[in-house]
Amino acid sequence: MDEITLVDFKQKQSFVESDKIKDIITRSVAYLNAGFPLHLKGPAGTGKTTLAMHLAHIFNQPTIIIFGSDEVRSTDFVGGQFGYRKRVVIDNYIHSVVKTDETAEQKWVDGRLITACKDGYILIYDEFSRSTPETNNVLLSALEEKVLELPINRDGETYIKVNKDFKAIFTSNPEKYAGVYNTQEALLDRMITINLDHWDRETEVKITSSQTGLNLEDCKKVVDIVRNYRKKVNGNISIRAAIMIGRVINVLNIPIIPENEMFVKVCEDILGGRGSTEPVDLQASQAKTQLTVPATVEQIIRNVIPRMA
Repeated sequence: MDEITLVDFKQKQSFVESDKIKDIITRSVAYLNAGFPLHLKGPAGTGKTTLAMHLAHIFNQPTIIIFGSDEVRSTDFVGGQFGYRKRVVIDNYIHSVVKTDETAEQKWVDGRLITACKDGYILIYDEFSRSTPETNNVLLSALEEKVLELPINRDGETYIKVNKDFKAIFTSNPEKYAGVYNTQEALLDRMITINLDHWDRETEVKITSSQTGLNLEDCKKVVDIVRNYRKKVNGNISIRAAIMIGRVINVLNIPIIPENEMFVKVCEDILGGRGSTEPVDLQASQAKTQLTVPATVEQIIRNVIPRMA
């Protein structure tokens, strides 16, 4: 079992707060202060993990992070017997006779959940629905009854009362994502879920600006290209695409215009591997025939940028 590492969020984090994000933060802080676990659910790229870490910064508490996967086991939460403690006794009372007595036993190491519950830390469980429901069952009593039952082979107590300062923040993707398990109702019933989606245009422009260093007008162009592509291919195109485009543009120092072939190629490379390749069906006539229009990046760029002039 890996050594538990506490994450320090005392230093100010770079985080954009639009009106919509501020509203979500206000509600999240209230839910956590009321003693309820918080569940941030939404598609990839909507900033769930970043938001969870920002909340940890706001509370200024030691934080432990668990990343959900099929490899997560109950020992990651409660701990287990790991390694060996060796004891050697050498008896040299008689000068000509040397006696040695060696014993070895496994050493108990507390898991992340025990540590967080006992010491009042924040637990961020990222993508918790990628772990098996059986593994997550250990959380139930800690979240509701505020009591955590300990394994019988752990030295000392058989249970601990959860520290009043303990807080839990969960993140997850929708069930349609590959590798995601259906979350048991008993666990969801103990949480308050905030459903996140792609941010509004104002927020995406602010995020792109803060992460790329582009001027505001250029950020608007990049964000509008990404948002139009997202709509055109009806796919999950996150704000990460806009950030990537913006940073590469800064490196290449090229203008954001449809006549610049390098700019178009950069957008095609970054956007081309995202979302569905099938365009949204468009109604071609009153006869309800459907016309498929190739959702090419170049077309979107030429549609967006002139309107921004």
